[in-house]
Amino acid sequence: MGNILTRRRLCATAAMSAIATALVLPIAAQAQEQTQAPSQAPQEESGRTDGINEIVVTAQFRNQSVQEAPLAITAVDAALMEARSQTNVEQLAQRAPSVSFSAGGQGGGAQTAAVNIRGIGQNDFQFPNEPGVGVYIDDVYYGISFGTAFDLVDLERVEILRGPQGTLAGKNSIGGSIKLFSRLPDADPDAYIEASVGSFDRISLKAATNVTIVPDKLFVRLTGTARYVDGYLDRLDYGCVNGVDVPGGNFATGDDCVIGTEGGQNVIAGRAAVRWIINDRVENNFIADVTRDRSEASPGKAIYLPASDTGGISYVTGPKEYTNYANYSGYLGTDNQYTFPAISYLNSWGVSNKLDIELSDNLSITSVTAFRHADGQSAWDGDNSPVNLSNNFSTFTHDQFTQELRLLASFGDLLDLTVGGYYYNADSNLGGRVNVGAAALDFNSNDPFKQTSISVFAHGVVHVTDRFNLTGGLRYTDEDKTYTFSRTSPIPGVPTDVRVASLNGITKGFQGSRLDWRVAGDYEIADDIRIYGQVATGFKGGGVNPRPYLEMQAVPYDQETATSYELGIKTMLFDRRLRLNLAGYKTDYNNYQGLVSACPDISPPGFPFCSATRNVGDAEIKGFEVEFDARPVEGLSIDGSLSYTDFEFVRALFFDTDGNPLSIIPGVTQAPFVPKWKYALGAQYEVDAGNLGTITPRVDWVWQSEMQSNIPNSIPGYLLGEVESRGLLNARLTYRTVDKDWEFAVAATNLTNEFYYMNKYDRVSQSGNAYGMPGRPREIIFSLKRNF
Repeated sequence: MGNILTRRRLCATAAMSAIATALVLPIAAQAQEQTQAPSQAPQEESGRTDGINEIVVTAQFRNQSVQEAPLAITAVDAALMEARSQTNVEQLAQRAPSVSFSAGGQGGGAQTAAVNIRGIGQNDFQFPNEPGVGVYIDDVYYGISFGTAFDLVDLERVEILRGPQGTLAGKNSIGGSIKLFSRLPDADPDAYIEASVGSFDRISLKAATNVTIVPDKLFVRLTGTARYVDGYLDRLDYGCVNGVDVPGGNFATGDDCVIGTEGGQNVIAGRAAVRWIINDRVENNFIADVTRDRSEASPGKAIYLPASDTGGISYVTGPKEYTNYANYSGYLGTDNQYTFPAISYLNSWGVSNKLDIELSDNLSITSVTAFRHADGQSAWDGDNSPVNLSNNFSTFTHDQFTQELRLLASFGDLLDLTVGGYYYNADSNLGGRVNVGAAALDFNSNDPFKQTSISVFAHGVVHVTDRFNLTGGLRYTDEDKTYTFSRTSPIPGVPTDVRVASLNGITKGFQGSRLDWRVAGDYEIADDIRIYGQVATGFKGGGVNPRPYLEMQAVPYDQETATSYELGIKTMLFDRRLRLNLAGYKTDYNNYQGLVSACPDISPPGFPFCSATRNVGDAEIKGFEVEFDARPVEGLSIDGSLSYTDFEFVRALFFDTDGNPLSIIPGVTQAPFVPKWKYALGAQYEVDAGNLGTITPRVDWVWQSEMQSNIPNSIPGYLLGEVESRGLLNARLTYRTVDKDWEFAVAATNLTNEFYYMNKYDRVSQSGNAYGMPGRPREIIFSLKRNF
């Protein structure tokens, strides 16, 4: 084990050195050129402003202040993300009101995510189950859940739009959207190198620089990052720990009885951006990125294992221990045993090109063209024990091409109009081996999935007066999807199990269209105090149940639809020392796409196995959100948020494991991954140490109430999927020199070492067990950054 870890560290170190070499040379060259220039940091970057900085967003296709956009937006810039020690989208979502981001789970690998905004999102990573929250990278929609736990590296800002974005976003943003925007290259060197070490043998490197190729015309920005972190959950050999033999064999080779870990990370990524200012009316931005992720499997911990399947042995480790007995071994008789590698691998790359042409002072056109590829493989020991209840290995590939074209026109001070079209085409494949030992079921899958989406849209803002605006939007979308099933035996000479053999070679499809609309009005009742109201719709495409056991379970499901009514107020008070935004909403949510584990209406009599996406009902969602940012005195910054989400099914029908219909219990039956309450609070104070520089301590506290991870969840036997409430404390201390060329920081995440679960899965009706994914324990990280 030690040799393996040593080799991993050497590989990670070598990769970091390569990235550093590639980036340091141009940084050093530019630094030499800049030595005669005075060092003047913009006021907004100094952290010692008298008021709150404005963040410009593009939520409505045009640049505008986040305070002027008539919809609920959380916008975070790079400086605040760094101050909060936020390094990935999951950490950012923890602080955003009404947002739930649960990474990993259900065998999708460490890079998958279930994202919900205002109670609407997705709870299954399978390709036909499209995201309900759109994730965008530089205006490019990412169409799958795999690989969405993005790192926040060298970003200019992140915009989180809450509520249906049917007329504004390119595709499937019924709950909202998360938009990441990279820094664009320019003449400023804007270069840095940052190295970090920390808990679990963490070692990481980040670097970036601008390079001027042709002054005032052509610029390049290079960004690289590499990170290695050991796993934080130990996989123990039960036989070694207890001195007994167990089914599946013994794997430990050392005295510590550890056969491996889960949750480890080994990531290398790079990005190159080319900005070409052709003339004063034409600009082209080309971006290419690549990621190589060789991380370990997602951490899992057994919560419940039935004694009937374990021979009376308890394979559940201590309730707050970062341990399990997973060996990733499956067997159907002694001759058919196998062991999966405990991995979660991802390869991802993409290119995008954004062309902006200003045809006249009042007319411009924007074209965004992109191609993205992703492939990966991941293992899942579904029972986290040597018992063969469930052991799966998944592979996937995904290729997507997108094209968006926008025409923007301004008619004096009266009207801003945007019209355009959007095209999305994707070819994907989901495969691997599924072994449900509890049902003696073992098969290989290799399922291609094809989809296209075409839409046209129009968005206009009428400036009735200097303070009063009316907004309207329309988007028509047409989608076509085809899913083909492949089910074969993984054992040569053994026929495919009759329970899945009928699926082999069949093709199912879904075709649908939708017209979404939005109307909004906003009025500045006083300087920097704006009220707004809007009604907006959105949808999530239908599809085909991707998890059937029999052909009769391979049924389509319809689109989800939502109509949201929202009122809000955005204020900037006390000479820009307090920003306070409030929003309240009500959403009519129809045809909820839920993953259910009992479906007797599409199963043969007495057939107990089911894992199906169905339209299980309608719901009403009500809630409110508060966000504030305060600068009461020079150097002191306080920010926070609060949200309440009341999700209530108004029509639904579920079944119990015996096939009996279950009526919902209003106020008790909840949707998965929707905490009712969330709040966050952070504060920092920059201490001026004179000629020594500045010292900035910061603390952040985030809390959310309990949530469910499966449906139904209001009856006995379906209660093991409840994720308890949690509160996490983060802290950071940053020292900067007077010239701000050097920064040293020590950061602590989960400072109180709170043991909590990111999510849980109650699979009692499927494989007889329940398990959860523990969140990361306390970590201390030291970083040194050199700015150029």
